[in-house]
Amino acid sequence: MESYTNLSGAPAKARKNAAAWEQLWYFTKGLKQGLPIALGYFPSALAYGVMALAAGLSARQTILISVLVFSGAGQFMAVNLLSGGAPPLAIITANLVVNLRYFVMSASFSRRLNVNWLQAAIIGFGVTDETFVMNYLADLEKPALSGSPLGERGTGNEQAVYLPPSYVLGVNSISYAGWILGTYAGTLFADALPPGFGAGMGIILYAMFIALLIPAAAGSWGIGGVAAAGGALCWLLSQYLPFGWAMVLATTLAAAGGVIIWGEGVDGL
Repeated sequence: MESYTNLSGAPAKARKNAAAWEQLWYFTKGLKQGLPIALGYFPSALAYGVMALAAGLSARQTILISVLVFSGAGQFMAVNLLSGGAPPLAIITANLVVNLRYFVMSASFSRRLNVNWLQAAIIGFGVTDETFVMNYLADLEKPALSGSPLGERGTGNEQAVYLPPSYVLGVNSISYAGWILGTYAGTLFADALPPGFGAGMGIILYAMFIALLIPAAAGSWGIGGVAAAGGALCWLLSQYLPFGWAMVLATTLAAAGGVIIWGEGVDGL
């Protein structure tokens, strides 16, 4: 009886070990994929650290903001508003408007995930422009001798590809680490860097996002068209609305246009 129990438990233990190995493989894959984002974040975060100290924040406050917020555009804007004497409520409200685009990104990204509420909260915290693009456009192969990351929804040939949470956490974690380390470096070397360094490094965030988008747009006229339409709409709406609202509305309208034109196949563009 004892030997039978041991034998019956062996396959279950093997499956558990295989599942754990698979998640570790995906997490390592995510770390590797997210490394370029972390390297791009480092100088931008360094610039933020320099600017935050110049605006009157202490090193501890500067690092704490990066730890809790993790929003390049929002943090740069907060520092600029702070240096201009804006009250805390105005800074919080402006950040809310500027970062409203993450509601749209997270809603879209949720279609590629099958996670519980805790995993969703952790992953949602790590959503930035760059990690969203990297994760959303990921086309992962299966590790050798492991199960499939495909999850079925519905019947017949209807299938949805879910990203392994460990992969997404890998991308987000190393990106987050790059931002925190860059902020810390900025607080250490603020006095040694030239005055124009902060302004020059701020452009890296936008350049990195464009570098992530271009390969996907080059591979599909559909993705390129939606991206171009979103950019044009954002510029047009920003002439009449605050930039944060313009970005959210432009993203929503461009995405809706893509769905209308390409229908259910828009994810496969």
